[in-house]
Amino acid sequence: MSIVWALIRLAALVALAAVAVLAAGHGMSLLGAVDRVAGRIGPLPRDAVSLTPAVVAGGLAVGAATATIEPTGRAVGQIVTLLHELGHTLVAAALGAQPAGIVLRHDASGHATARWHRRAGPVRRLSFAVTAFAGLPAPAVAAAAGAGLLAVTGPRAVLWSVAGASVAVALLARSLWSLLVAGGLAGLAVAALADAVQAWAAGAVVALLGAIAVKAVTDAARRLFLPIAEGDDARAVQRGVLLPARLVQFVQVATTAAAGAWTMWQIVATTS
Repeated sequence: MSIVWALIRLAALVALAAVAVLAAGHGMSLLGAVDRVAGRIGPLPRDAVSLTPAVVAGGLAVGAATATIEPTGRAVGQIVTLLHELGHTLVAAALGAQPAGIVLRHDASGHATARWHRRAGPVRRLSFAVTAFAGLPAPAVAAAAGAGLLAVTGPRAVLWSVAGASVAVALLARSLWSLLVAGGLAGLAVAALADAVQAWAAGAVVALLGAIAVKAVTDAARRLFLPIAEGDDARAVQRGVLLPARLVQFVQVATTAAAGAWTMWQIVATTS
């Protein structure tokens, strides 16, 4: 069983590294490395789709509207929560914890659990703090990575990534609602793959990334005007690194805002 968890940890590290490279706007370097590794079967396919100004502007407008009005905002909130909890889970797994489950709730809240085998001490406290910190910016960082992937490969790879992330959450789901949300999102992503090179599908991917970025930033910013609850991620970070919870939250929100803005910029920059 230890071999299985070692492979899961390796997969989490690879996934986080790929997200970091894509979110930083270095997708071509990552793609070149993948092409060299997969050289025997030929280069990875790129979608022959043109992101025109109309597709990008329309997609971003629809995404922003979807994220800020009801009831569609609640649906986007579920996706943001899914990415939030997956962010916790990936970082925990990369730091040596054993993922134990993910729960999404009807009100777009959720939680992720993991078993930490490292003995209590400074290293464990720091690992737990890093894991707790990662949740809030995770959706916006994921959107930025998706925008970077869209720029270098096209909509198809983004849809496969959405499907893969959703399946990972579905495998860790600990409630029927969690399974329905994750399974439904995976199904929609796979269904859209059939027309991934069509203009409407490209616009839908742009809208999805824009909606996630807008919802992640607005939800994060709203936290600055609310009291910090005992179970908030910022409190967990505070216990690990002994920094004021409000300062931790401000850094989380600033990171989220920067990733959201970078997502929009990358999408606009792909316009042909």
